Amino acid sequence: MARSSRPVRMPGRRPACRPASEKKDTFYAYPDLDLLPYLTQGDHEIWLRVAVAQGGEAFAKVHVEVDDACATSEQLIDQCAGYASDTQCRLVSEEVDGVATFNKGVQTGLKPLTQARQFGADRCAVSVTRDFFERARSYGCVVDTGNIAAPDLSRGAYIIDHSTETMLADQVRHPDGSTAQTTSAFSLPDHGSVAACEPVCKTRAPRVNTAASPAGVMAAQQNDPVRWDTFFQVCGAANVCPAGEGEEIVAACGCLDDFPEAVVMMQSVRLAGADTTCTSVAP
Repeated sequence: MARSSRPVRMPGRRPACRPASEKKDTFYAYPDLDLLPYLTQGDHEIWLRVAVAQGGEAFAKVHVEVDDACATSEQLIDQCAGYASDTQCRLVSEEVDGVATFNKGVQTGLKPLTQARQFGADRCAVSVTRDFFERARSYGCVVDTGNIAAPDLSRGAYIIDHSTETMLADQVRHPDGSTAQTTSAFSLPDHGSVAACEPVCKTRAPRVNTAASPAGVMAAQQNDPVRWDTFFQVCGAANVCPAGEGEEIVAACGCLDDFPEAVVMMQSVRLAGADTTCTSVAP
C-alpha cells in the first residue's frame, strides 16, 4: 500500500487498557469501519494501534473493491425546445458545429460532416462519433406588448396625404387634445443641369498570352497566341477617343452600357469558383 506523510485518523473512542493478564491466544475483532469517506484523492496511511501487557502483535486487514471500468454517459441539453415549440417563434439562424445551416430564416442547404471526437485521456479515453456535437440557434418571436399603446401615425399620414411639391402640410396635436393644421411653402434648391453621362470609349490592344499552366506556356497550347486587353477611356472635351499606341477603337465615344456583359463575366467567375458536385442517375 502506498504511503504518505499524512496519516488518516479514524473516529471513535480509544479502548481502555485492561489490567488483567494476556489471553495468550489469537484474538479477533471486527470493527467494521467504512474508510471510503476518508479515501480522498492522493496517498494515505492506515494506522493500527493495539494495547498489550508485556508482549504481542496485531495486524489489520482492509478489504478494498476498485472499479476501474470506463463508464460513459451522454446528455443532450436543448435550451431551444421552448422556442421551437412556440407557434409565435420562427427559426432565424442556425449553426451546427460551425456550419451555417440557416441564414436569415432561409435554409442554406449545408450541413456538417459526421465526425468523431476524443474525450478523456490516458487509460479512460473514449471516441464518440455523432452527426453533430453543438448546435446554436436564434429565433425571432412575436411578443405581446400588453398595455403598450400603438404609435400614433396620424401626423405622418396627414403630411404625406396633404403635401405637394410646392407646399408642406402639417398637423399638430395640442395638450388639450385638439389639432391644428398648418401649411408652408416648400421647394427644393436648384441643382443645375448635368450631362446624361460621362462619355467614354472602348479600345483594345493585342498582347501575347504568356500565362503559365501545368502543361506549359498557354500561348504554346493555342492556335492563336495573341490575346486582347480591353480598356475604357474617358473622352475629352472634343468628344475624341484618346486611344493609346497600338490600341484599336472598339466603340466610339458615347454613353456606353456594358453592364450585361459585366454581369455575365462576374457570374462566370463566380460559378467557376463554386464547389463542383458530381451526380449520377441510375438507369
